[in-house]
Amino acid sequence: MEPLRIIFLCTANSCRSQMAEAWARRLFPAGWEVQSAGLLTYPITEETRTAMAEVGLDMAGQESKSMDLFVLDDFDLVVTLSRNSGRFLPRLSRPERHLHRPLPDPMQVTGSDEQVQQAFRKARDRIRQVVEEILARAQAPARDRGRRV
Repeated sequence: MEPLRIIFLCTANSCRSQMAEAWARRLFPAGWEVQSAGLLTYPITEETRTAMAEVGLDMAGQESKSMDLFVLDDFDLVVTLSRNSGRFLPRLSRPERHLHRPLPDPMQVTGSDEQVQQAFRKARDRIRQVVEEILARAQAPARDRGRRV
């Protein structure tokens, strides 16, 4: 299997896409390039870092980046994790390289500290499933996946 270049996009690159980047770095094969970015940028939240640390993923070195820093057509797969990132995604030369998996934004949850952190855990676990789906599709025989990823 040849290495892939994948970028995860969300609204602010402070939570969902950052979690996806961390999971992908852990789960994807060596040689795959993984990035994350947002329509806009906001610092990675402490709740995001805490949720990922709970499963042994250190996000040191990851920082919020704007999708304007990247040429999206250079990636094998562009994964949007929010409604807005899917809605405002620039036109790709090959639209089949876009995978839209919008997830609820844990940043929107209010309540006790435990309720908020539980929302981040739920997002973390669902994002792992998305990353695993991408990996499974990439590893499937060509006749089973219909397209590369």
